[in-house]
Amino acid sequence: MRSRVRKIANFFAFNLLFFALYLNFIHKDQQSTGTVERTIKPTAAAFSGTVLVPNPEKYLVQKQ
Repeated sequence: MRSRVRKIANFFAFNLLFFALYLNFIHKDQQSTGTVERTIKPTAAAFSGTVLVPNPEKYLVQKQ
C-alpha cells in the first residue's frame, strides 16, 4: 500500500515539476518572440546631476 501511494505521489510530483519547467521556459519564450514594437521613452532620472541656477556668477570660481 505504501509503495502504491509513493508511486502516485512521485507521478504527481514529476508532473508538477515538468509543468513548472514548461511554464518557466517554453511558455515564456513563446510570448517574448512575438513581434511587439516597443517604444522606449527616455525617462528623466530622479537625480540627473545637472541643475540650472539663477545666478551662476555667484557659484563660479574665478581664477585671478
